[in-house]
Amino acid sequence: EYLDGNRHRALTLISAPAGYGKTTLASMWLQSSGCTSAWVSLDERDNELFTFTAYLVAAILGAFPKVKPRTRALLQAPGEPSAATVARYLVNDLHQITEPFILALDDIHLVKEQSIMDLLAELLRHPLPSVHLVLIGRRDPSLPIATLRARGQVTEIRVRDLRLTPSETAQLL
Repeated sequence: EYLDGNRHRALTLISAPAGYGKTTLASMWLQSSGCTSAWVSLDERDNELFTFTAYLVAAILGAFPKVKPRTRALLQAPGEPSAATVARYLVNDLHQITEPFILALDDIHLVKEQSIMDLLAELLRHPLPSVHLVLIGRRDPSLPIATLRARGQVTEIRVRDLRLTPSETAQLL
């Protein structure tokens, strides 16, 4: 209910150490939310802007197959455009989607490449009302979280929110 009630914000950040149920929480929420969603599971090999963006586009196309992504052509063109250019193309592609949806990126802590963080920061700088970004990881990504917090654009789920009380643990067991 808390996550659903804050879907109007641009970002949900679920950040806690291993074993706290971050991925389980996010996947259960997406299943019960009734909202179209796209999910990308990241790993260490996804630290390249074009690879990362290709996965994003593929996930979005999986949820919205009628979208005609211009970003895909940009990724196949010679040269390496900046993160800002890739973000502009991606935002234009996302403008084709009028239905609200959730884009979840799991294991965001594995992404170290600054150009990817720049891309995500661009997406969050002028958030689209139809897109709700969910970042799931063991630590906060290098994004302007404090700025988003000050603007009321981020919902944060932390260790204190995921930790079970003794009575909840007993009930679970």
